[in-house]
Amino acid sequence: MHLNRAWIESRIPHRGRMCLLDEVIAWSAERVSCRSSTHREADNPLRAYGRLGIACGIEYAAQAMAVHGALVAPASTSL
Repeated sequence: MHLNRAWIESRIPHRGRMCLLDEVIAWSAERVSCRSSTHREADNPLRAYGRLGIACGIEYAAQAMAVHGALVAPASTSL
């Protein structure tokens, strides 16, 4: 089951350019796999001096964790 960017944006606090994930390609109760190509975009909001610093990986991971939380949360607590 692939969940697209619109699905992701409706469940995490990040919208527009700050939503860094493109899709969820697989998930279970223990893990989530997401796909993103935003790291290649010249106008990525985290890009500085023409590059993404290593710390930007933390934001990608945090968004994936938020998506996973939305996926495994009981329906009554889901965003």
